[in-house]
Amino acid sequence: MTLRILKLVSGEEIVGEIEDQSDSVRIKNPCVLGIALTQTGKPTLQMQPMLLFSEQKIVDISRNHILYNVSVAIEIQNKYNEIYGSGIVVAKNSSIVI
Repeated sequence: MTLRILKLVSGEEIVGEIEDQSDSVRIKNPCVLGIALTQTGKPTLQMQPMLLFSEQKIVDISRNHILYNVSVAIEIQNKYNEIYGSGIVVAKNSSIVI
């Protein structure tokens, strides 16, 4: 399974570990992505489990309901790994000065 972002026709953006099926995409631990403003007005990333009230952790979404399927940014990957992964955070690319 590969971590990807799916944009649904409903407008939601879902991040999760996906596996392609014939007529659908299987998503493990799907989370809905969103942006919220802090008290200072600065935007911050929010990630909420899609299956919040279910014991089920895998869902199949029809390809007809997906607008796009894209790779994730490091910030999204890190946040997702804090919730479902090993907790390992990948550093952003930076140059090393000696």
